[in-house]
Amino acid sequence: MSQISETQRLGAVFGSARSGSTWLGAIVSSNPDVAYRFEPFHRLYYSPQLQAALNDEATTETTDINTLYHALLPAHPLAEKPPFFSKSYPMSMAAGRSLTWPLARKVPLGAWLFRQCYTPRSLPPVVFKEIGLVHLLKKLVPHIPVVYLMRHPCAVVWSMLRGQEQSLMPSDRRQFLQKLLRQRRPDLASEFLHRCDRLSPAEQEALLWRIDTEIALDQIQSHANGLLVFYEDLVEQPLVVAARIFHHLGLPLSTESRIFIEESTLQASARPVQRGEVGINRYFTVFRDPKAACNKWKQQMPATMRDRVMAIVGPSQSFAAGQQQGLWQ
Repeated sequence: MSQISETQRLGAVFGSARSGSTWLGAIVSSNPDVAYRFEPFHRLYYSPQLQAALNDEATTETTDINTLYHALLPAHPLAEKPPFFSKSYPMSMAAGRSLTWPLARKVPLGAWLFRQCYTPRSLPPVVFKEIGLVHLLKKLVPHIPVVYLMRHPCAVVWSMLRGQEQSLMPSDRRQFLQKLLRQRRPDLASEFLHRCDRLSPAEQEALLWRIDTEIALDQIQSHANGLLVFYEDLVEQPLVVAARIFHHLGLPLSTESRIFIEESTLQASARPVQRGEVGINRYFTVFRDPKAACNKWKQQMPATMRDRVMAIVGPSQSFAAGQQQGLWQ
């Protein structure tokens, strides 16, 4: 495998959908030295280098880290997302992303101009954030620092269902639940395969959470490059946990990141507009009071639904990990 130079560091943040990974990714993006990419493997589907890395058949030996770094380095409006931050590395244009980004997403010429203006002209550390894609995590964690974010499964399931009701989150992955069980968790197949179709949407989402998080947890705990972070811990002590994450990625906790963490945790903030979060649905915003939002599911989620979710996830290693930290009591 081609090795990446010290000046071309690549890092990754993974988590399940609705785990808080967008907020964590924004915290990482706030570091002025980092070129941050938002869910590029989901969004830049036309890139042959990224497609090759996503191939289930590809091994870690054929996933070239240097090639991935250079595939992720160019700016693209589909792989960037507000909030936007000033950067220390040179670009053709240092400002204006919050103004050019909405048009660049809709007009091909705008996307080309966005790339010309905001692609780094040096080789800064690149960090990307993805949801799911645990098979990609498995390939990368032996070679680059990977942070995996986990949140209480009931919180994840409840938020997913609310998003699906508003047509903000996809539900199509539940259609492939049996296939995922056979391919990725044959040890669970005997227990769940015969009754997948009879599970409620909440139970199916819970099973998807279990499949993904147990695979990710096994990989994260098996490699020194892996760092497990709990959303609830990040909410309770954001500066402490953020410093740990940046250290793992080989970066300092910058003054800019401290400022953003304070901005994004205020109950009422004027910063969304200033950071480019114009037209972003409140369901996706990173500007909220996380302590108020963290446990909202406990008041909103029906007890019967909670019991069914816990019947699926309760015996899992992932849930045990949260319990051992005293976070998921």
